[in-house]
Amino acid sequence: MHLPIYFSETIRFIFVTIALIVITRLVIYLLKRTWRKTKCKLIWTPISAVDRRSNLSYDEFIKEYASIGKPVIITDAMKDWTATTKWTFDFLKSECGAIECHVKVDSLDTDEVMSIADYIDYITAGNSERRLYLANWFISSHPNLLEDYKEPIYFPNWLLRLPRKVLRKYELDNPELFIGHKDTSVGLHKDPNNGSAWLGMIRGRKQIVLFTPDQQEFLYDGKVDVFNLDLEKFPLYANTNPVEVMLEPGELLYIPLNWWHHVRNLEDSIALGSLLVNEWNSELFFQCYVQGNSIRGHLLPLVLEFPWLARTLFAFGII
Repeated sequence: MHLPIYFSETIRFIFVTIALIVITRLVIYLLKRTWRKTKCKLIWTPISAVDRRSNLSYDEFIKEYASIGKPVIITDAMKDWTATTKWTFDFLKSECGAIECHVKVDSLDTDEVMSIADYIDYITAGNSERRLYLANWFISSHPNLLEDYKEPIYFPNWLLRLPRKVLRKYELDNPELFIGHKDTSVGLHKDPNNGSAWLGMIRGRKQIVLFTPDQQEFLYDGKVDVFNLDLEKFPLYANTNPVEVMLEPGELLYIPLNWWHHVRNLEDSIALGSLLVNEWNSELFFQCYVQGNSIRGHLLPLVLEFPWLARTLFAFGII
């Protein structure tokens, strides 16, 4: 039995149209990546202080900060967040108390597992014998918390194009909540995989010391305790030019890629942060993944461009 000529032609037309769309999308994708490779470079601007800005437009942020690798504190980026008034220790205990998270043991560089309720009880009891820090609690599994903040307009994040299951599997989920006892710290570090980041202060205050990427050779791979210096053990640190800021409630700090930073809680605190991948660091981010796993590293830019592909590959267990 033969199909009518008009039906065969319709099928052929649909097939050709789909093929042209796919090819066009791929060509556009390749052209954009070529352009990004010329644009994505490790650029930073030495500073003596971090600007505090309000009423900052997106174009101003790109021109004056993101495109030149310069940190900034934005004082009104969180003004519409319900979290700034709603998220207290009592609220998190009542809403999420049964959830178990990893807690960093400050003096031992090890982890323990505690419930949110137990950790908040530890903070409110004022226990000064141990320094425990609840860092990197990804809140995407809690829609009630996600509703309480808005992704800042300055930070389009391509990672959020991917399914949450993929992000969790590869530890790329965002945003993450930090709850810290006074005087705790996550230590001197730069954010992983050439990611840039933002950190928003909800409760308490943080002291943050920043270093440009070119000072890495003086930082001993993050082993230096900036707040308790031992120059006999780490003499090269004397060559650094640190920049210190105090992050107040309601303020948000943008940290460009590869800027080293040491963060200390000056008070019992709650903060929200996120790792960023976008046009300003995407190619450098992809390079890190290629070095770790060539196949997955080359797939990453594809799945970020075509999120449906991520869902398909994940369903078949390829990623």
